[in-house]
Amino acid sequence: MSSMKCYPNLRERGQVTIPEEVREGLNLEEGDQLKLTVEKLD
Repeated sequence: MSSMKCYPNLRERGQVTIPEEVREGLNLEEGDQLKLTVEKLD
């Protein structure tokens, strides 16, 4: 398993965008499963 940190913003409809550098760094492709750990930053 590989990991990287990023801090995307939550959009109006509850969506987040995984930054391109993270997608490329982890070789993510459509259909890949992701494990999310959510922590609210103030």
